[in-house]
Amino acid sequence: MILNNKNRISNPRKEFALISFFIAVILLTNSFSSAVGQSLVPGIHGMSIVQGVKFTWVIISSDKEISVNLRYHGNGTSPPVTIVATALTNPSQANGTQNQPSESTTMGGSQVLKANWTSPNSLTIKVVGNSSLYNADLVTVVASPYTGG
Repeated sequence: MILNNKNRISNPRKEFALISFFIAVILLTNSFSSAVGQSLVPGIHGMSIVQGVKFTWVIISSDKEISVNLRYHGNGTSPPVTIVATALTNPSQANGTQNQPSESTTMGGSQVLKANWTSPNSLTIKVVGNSSLYNADLVTVVASPYTGG
């Protein structure tokens, strides 16, 4: 599931459930494969399920942008990669109080690196959502094989 400006799910609860499911699947995949999950900063996680591709850093660079740096440690041409970023905000943080219930906020975005990208590679992922990344409790960036055209 790639989130971008064109393909947004209109139901926030469904979007939160799908993103949560996606994160759970990735974490389970990590448990049963050679994927490397990195906790670069508390609450900000980078994970690659592409052989030889690792994150060297992931940072929040503005309210709606996440900057990442990828490195390829393999032989030959660097593989095509999809980078998906998601951010989840605690409901009490979203409205500024802990006494009033509100819905969780989910933000997301993606970028594609075609084969033969230069390593290391820094890129910015713009995210869409109704909150600021600075209010996010969890930011996850996943690099997976790009299978598009």
